[in-house]
Amino acid sequence: MRSGPVIGVDVGTSSAKAVVFAPGSGVLGSGSAEHPTRVPRPGWAEQDPAAWWTSVMAAVRAAVASAGVAGRDVTAIAVSGQGAALVALDGAGVPVFPALIHLDQRAAVPSVAWRSDAAHGAWNVAAKLGWLRAEAPAASEAAAVFTSASGYLLRRLTGEAWQSHSDAGIADLYDVAARGWSARGLAAAGVDQDRLPQLASSTSVVGSLRPGPAADLGLSTSCLVVAGGEDTSSAALAAGVTGPADGFLSLGSAAVLGVAVPAGGDGPVPVLRFPHVLDGLDLLSGSNATAGAALRWLAGLLGRPVDELLALAAAEPAGADGVDFLPYLAGELHPVADPAARGVFAGLSLAAGPGTLARAVVEGTASAIAHNLAAARSAGATPDALVAVGGPARSALWCQAIADATGLPVTVASGDGAAGAAVGDAMLAAGEDSGEARVLAIEHLRTGRRHEPDPSEHDRAGQRLERLQRLYAATRG
Repeated sequence: MRSGPVIGVDVGTSSAKAVVFAPGSGVLGSGSAEHPTRVPRPGWAEQDPAAWWTSVMAAVRAAVASAGVAGRDVTAIAVSGQGAALVALDGAGVPVFPALIHLDQRAAVPSVAWRSDAAHGAWNVAAKLGWLRAEAPAASEAAAVFTSASGYLLRRLTGEAWQSHSDAGIADLYDVAARGWSARGLAAAGVDQDRLPQLASSTSVVGSLRPGPAADLGLSTSCLVVAGGEDTSSAALAAGVTGPADGFLSLGSAAVLGVAVPAGGDGPVPVLRFPHVLDGLDLLSGSNATAGAALRWLAGLLGRPVDELLALAAAEPAGADGVDFLPYLAGELHPVADPAARGVFAGLSLAAGPGTLARAVVEGTASAIAHNLAAARSAGATPDALVAVGGPARSALWCQAIADATGLPVTVASGDGAAGAAVGDAMLAAGEDSGEARVLAIEHLRTGRRHEPDPSEHDRAGQRLERLQRLYAATRG
């Protein structure tokens, strides 16, 4: 175990978060800073990697200040980032084009789908590489390396192109079973392996801080840089996903389900399969694209605060008086994998009010999570409970709806585990190998409320999911 404080950094869709962590003590301080997303056209979503660095600098300095430690005493830093962002860098590590993030749908879906999971789509790397080559050939040719959000940070911190297996595993250029870049994937994407980062395990030291980044962050050049993970897998570690059958939910704008399974499986999977940050494990992960985002949308539409809508929803009967909500407001990720899917309220009457609609949103998003759980189970996942993190997890109503829909107990993480991917990264920085990171995750996990599924409501939720699947089929263009 490394002595002294360490730092974990996560570059998410809307902000960078950093924590200072010490084994035995936990999180000593934290900081965050936002960065913008540009939407030049409908379906496009891009970010400036330089803005990531600005938010990382602010987040790290805020975390160190709140921890009350000296930057020179920080011994290691590990990073994670939003998955499936395409970042094109020149030989000096300077971006030659805006980063195309996971929300970007401008590219055509690749005609060659060689992976057996749900990795292929306009949102992933192969499609974006094809778009860049066709529509921005000068930038494509100028790129010395194609990497990810966390890969960009590792390049900036160390001067070398590195990426963790967990982060690379999201990309449809990666062979999950073989744990490396795929010759088939590279051929399908038309990219040479020498233009991709070197791969490292999540606890591997990939260098030390260069003088420039060290000065930017207020840290020492003796600070080690650890490969880290992808934001889902790092958050899973923080939530205590350390062995087969451990499951978690990251609830925010989207709802991301993750269940650990033994590494090495390669059969058909209707969700994503990629390496966990801990050796010997994969994650089966499925996402509903607009969970918390759907309730925020409804709140804006009705001019009511989200908390008020949740209170009104709690006063409504289970089943929302027969109103169903198909939660596909921005297409859907898994297991539907349909960017053209759309949201629907069905069963409305003059009696429906704000609370009815809010209850339908809560139950509809819970059904989407249950749909992903069924898909993960079909691929061999055997979770016996779920640990929930994120803003919507603060709602007892929402967590109970998820427990009822999935038929699994839902426990809400508290303390360090509730802080997400940056805490998982810090555990990877503190542990000198996968086993030590696992021990830290177990030692520091704290939980709060536990929601047991109601058998009668589970039956009702199963019927609702069947109705929603029929509704989706009926509304496809």
